Amino acid sequence: MAQHPIRILSCFLVLLCASFAHAERTPIRYLTFETSYQQVDLLRKMIAEFERQNPDIKVNLEATPDATRIFMTDAAAGTPPDVMYIGPENLGQLVEKRIVQPLDPLVARDNVDMSIYYPQTVEALNFDGSLYAMPIHYSTDNIFYNKDLFDRAGVPYPDETWDWETYRDAATTLTEKLNSPGRKDIYGCLTVDQLLMLASYGVQVWDQETSSITVNTPAAVAALKYTTDLMGKQAPSTAQAMDTNDMQLFMNSKVAMYIGRTWQLPRFMETMGDIRWDVAPVPIGPAGRACIFAVGGNCIAKASKHPEEAWRFAKFYTSVEGQKFMGLQKNCVPAIKELSTDPTYFLSAPPDNIGMYLKAVEYAKIPFPNRSWQNEFQRNVWFPNLALIKLGRLSIEQALKNIDKDGNELIVAYRADQAQFAMIDEGTDSTVFILRLMYVLMALGLVTILVVARSNRRYWEGYAFVGVWIIGFIAFMLGPVIASLYLSFCRYDLLTPPRWVGMANFIELMSDEIFLRSLINTIYFAAVQVPLSLGFALLLAVMLNNKLKGIYTFRAIYYLPALTSGVAIALLWRWIFNPELGLFNSILRFFQVDRLLAVFGVGMPEWLVSPTWAMPSIIIMSIWGGMGASMLIYLAGLQGIPDQLYEAADIDGASKWQKFRNVTIPMLSPSIFFNLIMAVIGSFQVFTTVFVMTSNTAASQEPGGPANSTMVYVLYLYMKGFRDLYMGKACAMAWILFVIILALTLLNTHFSKKWVHYDQV
Repeated sequence: MAQHPIRILSCFLVLLCASFAHAERTPIRYLTFETSYQQVDLLRKMIAEFERQNPDIKVNLEATPDATRIFMTDAAAGTPPDVMYIGPENLGQLVEKRIVQPLDPLVARDNVDMSIYYPQTVEALNFDGSLYAMPIHYSTDNIFYNKDLFDRAGVPYPDETWDWETYRDAATTLTEKLNSPGRKDIYGCLTVDQLLMLASYGVQVWDQETSSITVNTPAAVAALKYTTDLMGKQAPSTAQAMDTNDMQLFMNSKVAMYIGRTWQLPRFMETMGDIRWDVAPVPIGPAGRACIFAVGGNCIAKASKHPEEAWRFAKFYTSVEGQKFMGLQKNCVPAIKELSTDPTYFLSAPPDNIGMYLKAVEYAKIPFPNRSWQNEFQRNVWFPNLALIKLGRLSIEQALKNIDKDGNELIVAYRADQAQFAMIDEGTDSTVFILRLMYVLMALGLVTILVVARSNRRYWEGYAFVGVWIIGFIAFMLGPVIASLYLSFCRYDLLTPPRWVGMANFIELMSDEIFLRSLINTIYFAAVQVPLSLGFALLLAVMLNNKLKGIYTFRAIYYLPALTSGVAIALLWRWIFNPELGLFNSILRFFQVDRLLAVFGVGMPEWLVSPTWAMPSIIIMSIWGGMGASMLIYLAGLQGIPDQLYEAADIDGASKWQKFRNVTIPMLSPSIFFNLIMAVIGSFQVFTTVFVMTSNTAASQEPGGPANSTMVYVLYLYMKGFRDLYMGKACAMAWILFVIILALTLLNTHFSKKWVHYDQV
């Protein structure tokens, strides 16, 4: 029995030592946008093995689709993730902002054998001759095809002899034989990615020698014409592909074949079930066989507090040992040649012809350069013009001219901005400036309080109660407002110190076509949505003001949208506006409105897919979602109108309309005025609705589409500030918006004196 206390004490000491040993482990953050549960599970297993071999390091995994923005934001705060998964599309921006470190010195120091990787993957992660990320895997294009549908239509399987004409002929036969006459439920193929077609036709989007956009060529016209001609014939139209994607159509046997990416393999292996499928090489084009090359790798933050530990993790991740964990899913082709060619590893079936992905690396191309302007060019120039081609709103020739013109202007402006940025003096760090200004304001406020309190000591008690709020207001509200005003006159990208440029941001915005378009769209939205929503809310309040049985239930129902999440409502209405399966068009077809429209040569509304109908769709949804709060305020105002006024009107023989016009409206005018002010402010700040309803549609990959037809002011402000990192311009836009809203509010207040009546009887 005497030994028990000794054993207990020994166990306690062991646990205590273990806890100290655990506390001494160096924590590092790993950030990735690969978020499927299979990938995360494999990542955790790989990290567990790394931690077993490196007991002094603790890896904290962060998997989020918004990884790139988080990385930049954390880097701006001085606390970036130590290691991050990255692709070439974001590499140039991170390198030029000096937030990732070159890895060549570490590779040379540790004698890392880079020859084990495909040279194309190493080259893709280089920037100006230096390696900035260790390659993990790559992705290319191949034909995914449904063997069952091919057999049913009697069409031979695709092979290496296919060219694009063979591909189209096979798609035509599949579409015709798989469908009943006059109806298309199954299509032979999907539209082909424009970048892939351009590469197949030998078109260079960007010329490295001249450093300019050179896409406007006859070959580019032919390439885009090919993929556009497939729509509605061999491939679904933009409206038919709304709220679905390539993989869903293929898995549901709604399309016989399409050009897909390597990362789609795991999903098909998991979900295709008894459906027989395989892959084949991309068809041969006029310039030979070509596809798009995408690479993933791990970079290390320059401001990492644990660079040595971060390097050890990045090196292990991309080693043969680490990749044996990650490559099991076949998410992409391992960058290590030994693993990609192992018949028991990546090359194991399914699909039977998986080896095509290894051959594809020989003719795969990267269409855009590793430059900071790449993402902005795609978002503001490339995608909007291609969307107009798909929608038939712009000819291919004109769209290519626009891409060349606007793209090269963007590059010129980018270079001029970089040159100007380099010439400007270092200037004052905005943080120091803001803090000093806040201290001055707080000191002035304190002095004012003391002066006032000295004249009347009874004020001390009041100031003691509000003092904490005043300090919080100055520090957390007034301080940021003044900071944004200062930054609106600066070049600032969150990652480098702000530089004073005066009125340059405001001047440049005045010549920004998308900024002007966003302002016009917002005015259009406000001009239609505000009066309609207020009018319908007033009508609804009058109806619900009646004392009927169950009226409280109806009031709750109509107010419910005001309490529901804006994202949830937007997703609901996105489904309602689906051109093929949505509720609106289904009702129109039920009442045969489509036949009536066809008589006049007009098609059914395509809602969010059409530039003509996209903004009306947003307005309809906003009217429905915005009536609840206004209705409740109107209802409160109606119930505050004295009954004596209506009794007097009845005695005078007034009709219902006369009572409404001469009694209800004047007495309700304060509520109308309040709702008007709030509705105008809200309409100019619309964001969530547009962001959710227009993101990743068949007609637009970016929110604000199609073709910027729903690009509203605050959405463009968000994209400028948090995607393109022009935070100075975003602050300038915020102050312009403030001035606009202030002017409208003052204008409404001025004219309200003529129609708002505050006297109550």
